Amino acid sequence: MATNDPGVVGADAPMSTGAAATASATDRGRHIRGLVGQYALLIALSMLVLGPLLLTMIQALSQPFTWAKSKPLHPVAVDWKDRTWFTGGAFSVVVRTLVVLALFAWFQRLVAGVSWRQWRSLLKPAHLVSIVGTTVVFTVMLSFTFGSLHSVDGVSQWWIIASMLAVAACLLPGMFAARPLGPVGTLLGAAAMALVAVGAGVIFVGAEAWTATWDSARLGPAMNQSLKMAVLITVLQVVTSITSAYAFVFLDFPFKRVIFALFMITLLLPLEVTLVGNVALIRQLEWINTTQGLVLPFAATALGTFLVRQGFRGIPPEINDACRLDGYGHLAFLTKFAVPLTRPVIAAFTVISALGAWNQYLWPRSIIDNDDYATLQIQLRTIVGENVADANLSIAAALVAALPVLVLLVAFQRQIIRGLTAGAVK
Repeated sequence: MATNDPGVVGADAPMSTGAAATASATDRGRHIRGLVGQYALLIALSMLVLGPLLLTMIQALSQPFTWAKSKPLHPVAVDWKDRTWFTGGAFSVVVRTLVVLALFAWFQRLVAGVSWRQWRSLLKPAHLVSIVGTTVVFTVMLSFTFGSLHSVDGVSQWWIIASMLAVAACLLPGMFAARPLGPVGTLLGAAAMALVAVGAGVIFVGAEAWTATWDSARLGPAMNQSLKMAVLITVLQVVTSITSAYAFVFLDFPFKRVIFALFMITLLLPLEVTLVGNVALIRQLEWINTTQGLVLPFAATALGTFLVRQGFRGIPPEINDACRLDGYGHLAFLTKFAVPLTRPVIAAFTVISALGAWNQYLWPRSIIDNDDYATLQIQLRTIVGENVADANLSIAAALVAALPVLVLLVAFQRQIIRGLTAGAVK
């Protein structure tokens, strides 16, 4: 029976409000538990995937026969440097510290859910304290950890644990201020970041194997040569691919389809087929042991033209017509409309081109006979052949060579995904 008694209505209202608050708290609790479970599962899966890499790190830091006799993940005879974080010259210290500062700034940006264009949001007191404080604590605590590892005083594991706890504690203010996931979720994320940061700092900065490999294998000049070659090849391939793709899409000239077909046929010719002729030409031009000999034969690629052409074909014809009516020429339309609209495709090809140039071995090996011009891949092959008994040095050199590739993939991961999925959804 319906009733208009105000007392009854007043009695029912608090019960409804309390039930709604209870339901909201229950839903929030489920949401937090779900997030914590997801993070825990992701961390467990990442550790499972990174397990073989951890074993490789252990082998890289240890003598191979010592490592083989011990149990996997068992402490082995690792030579540690007699150093602190602030040892090694001003330039080295500044570079290491800036890398760590950028790492913790990236983590705070990730937690806050903002892009690098919104970097001013990281200047809030909570984020700023976390970034700067974590960097200072990280450098100071690792200095004590390095000393303990070098002296073999038996308490190194406690210094490592203390470093992780201190770093995690400094990360918490920015994490709580950015996007609170509940106490458990926030603590779990801070602990995971501290584990990765301290572990990477101890392995990559404190171990002697990296310095021994860098000095004995002359990785510095070789990496510089490979970096110069990769940058020049990538820039030239991107420029020639964009201009040629623009010509094939937006310009009309005789036999355009035939020329494009002949252009694509070059993809069927591997480097080994044209190697002898190209080497003979390089010798006639006296480009042996030169940068132009390494770079110019790869200044253009049909693959890049094909990928960028497919991106340009996705531009609506109405945009081109409107630009022509507004008085835009080919160069203006290319730089202001065509390239920005196909940026994901161009970025993906840039990564592909850079990886291919960085990993080249056959061509540099064919035209380089002077160690002063040797690229990184040539030096890696030399290290493997000369250090059969010291396999840890070879593994350490290979990991050093893979580091720029890892940085490139992490930096351009969004562009790679967008480029590969461009046109997948209509």
